Amino acid sequence: MRLAAPLLSLALVLCAPVAHAQDDTMSAAASPGIMFSSSISLNMPLAGADPAARRVEEDGHRRDLYARSVGECQVLLDSIAKSCVITSISISTQINSNPGQPDYLYLSANIAMQVALK
Repeated sequence: MRLAAPLLSLALVLCAPVAHAQDDTMSAAASPGIMFSSSISLNMPLAGADPAARRVEEDGHRRDLYARSVGECQVLLDSIAKSCVITSISISTQINSNPGQPDYLYLSANIAMQVALK
């Protein structure tokens, strides 16, 4: 009998996180809306001659890409969504240099959104 009470307590403690995890899964599955993701990619020649000018140019293009990323929700709201929340934005840049060719800046953005459809 002395052993039964501690074993029962241990079983209840070990089973509690499993039940809690199931509740979390069910509530996440029942949440309204779906996840959307969108990507924007640009490839543009760099006009700056020195590294400082190129950095300013790259920053400007990245700033524009952030603004376009935020506008993705508006595109969905104008077409198929009744609500839209951006959950993440990822921006990356890369400069491609080839001898004898102009340097190009490659930019990409990945936007994730939670959307409730109309």
